[in-house]
Amino acid sequence: MVREEQSIGIAGGGRIGKAIYHLLIDGNICNNVTVMDIAPRPDDIAEGDYVQSDGTFDRFVIGKTLIINALPYTKNIELWRECFKNNVAYFDLSEDDDLDLSLGINFDEDNADIPFTMPHCGLAPGMSTIIANSLLREQVAATDVKIRVGALSNNSTNKLKYHTSWSGEGLVNEYRGDCHVVRDGKFKLEPALSGYEIVTLDGTEYEAFNTSGGIGTLAWTLSKTIEHNKKLNVDYKTLRRVGHHDYVDFLFNDLGLTEEKLVDIFKNHVPSTQNDCVLIYVQAGEREYYKKFTPTEISGRTYTAIELTTAIGLISMVELYLEGRLTVGGYYKQEQVKFEDVLGTTYGKVYRNG
Repeated sequence: MVREEQSIGIAGGGRIGKAIYHLLIDGNICNNVTVMDIAPRPDDIAEGDYVQSDGTFDRFVIGKTLIINALPYTKNIELWRECFKNNVAYFDLSEDDDLDLSLGINFDEDNADIPFTMPHCGLAPGMSTIIANSLLREQVAATDVKIRVGALSNNSTNKLKYHTSWSGEGLVNEYRGDCHVVRDGKFKLEPALSGYEIVTLDGTEYEAFNTSGGIGTLAWTLSKTIEHNKKLNVDYKTLRRVGHHDYVDFLFNDLGLTEEKLVDIFKNHVPSTQNDCVLIYVQAGEREYYKKFTPTEISGRTYTAIELTTAIGLISMVELYLEGRLTVGGYYKQEQVKFEDVLGTTYGKVYRNG
């Protein structure tokens, strides 16, 4: 349903930002959507729907119903502060937890003194978090929750066995940061690239290892709300083709390259692809979810697997918010959303199991 009175601003006109824009318009979720970016207007965004940025956010945020942050995670705090000043709802795709730390969020409270704030939307964290929590709710006695997600190229021609399909900054950040886990019912931190294992999905072997951010706030939430289950273990690991881990471990740990150099490598020296797939596997006790996504055409436009899964994860949250099905203010966690509610949104059915 088109909402004439609503106004959505998207900060960031890259691949994901543009995907969100077109899906919002084509799905009749909102017809008043404006994209802001430092680059000149792309041909596939209507002239009146694009604002070229001068590097600030104040004028862009004013008067919006909500802001979607599709910029690199380094802009999260700056953009959120403008939303706070103007009492505008804020959504982002970030795997980074600097915003949570900066706000001094106490996850045991509703934090209703801030505007509606929902970070970690998208794929992982985001939909994979919602799915994991949904499976766990069905089996509260489960002792192990495993979340495994991979954004992969269908073909590769390098020793990394990997072509990039999303943000170089985001990739480096998740390979460097601390990883939130639950071990024996307690919240803990483990280093990125640790916890190596081999996973077989649909007859194909992949490697999996700890990366930061992909679990969002779920580990913290479960460590506080399922205190009776002292045996609970929860972790998130990234899926890659076998052989990838040794090379990134060499780059990140053995060579000790700076973050700037690593970002340069993955942005400018590793091939990119639009021929990709996304794998999601979640296991909680005896229940499991598995789905493989590939490039998909919607309303005459083809979306890569990572564009589709990330954009729809966020758009589903936005749609629930516009329909008044999420709280009016405060910090909202992904695990507070019911999976069945997502499946009832305009595009949420793509996440249906099977």
